[in-house]
Amino acid sequence: MYEPENIEEFGKSINKTIEELEEEKRKLHQEKANLLEIEAKLQAKVSEELTNRKQENDELRIEIDNLKKRCEQLTQYLNRQTSNEIA
Repeated sequence: MYEPENIEEFGKSINKTIEELEEEKRKLHQEKANLLEIEAKLQAKVSEELTNRKQENDELRIEIDNLKKRCEQLTQYLNRQTSNEIA
C-alpha cells in the first residue's frame, strides 16, 4: 500500500507533470498560431506575385498587339507606295 508520505509525493509529481504538459500545450498552440500567421502572409505574397506576373504578361500582350498593328500599317503603307511606283 501507499504510505501517506508516498501518496503526497505521487500527487505532487502528477501535478508537476500536468503543469508541464499544459505549458507545452500552450507553447504548441502559440507556435501553431505563429505558423498559421506566417502561412497566411506567404500565401498573400504568392498571390500578389502571381497577380503581378499575370499583369505584366497582359501588358506585354497589349504592347505586342500594338506593335503588330503598327507593323501591319507600315507594311500596308509600303505596299501602297510600291504599287504606286510600279503603276
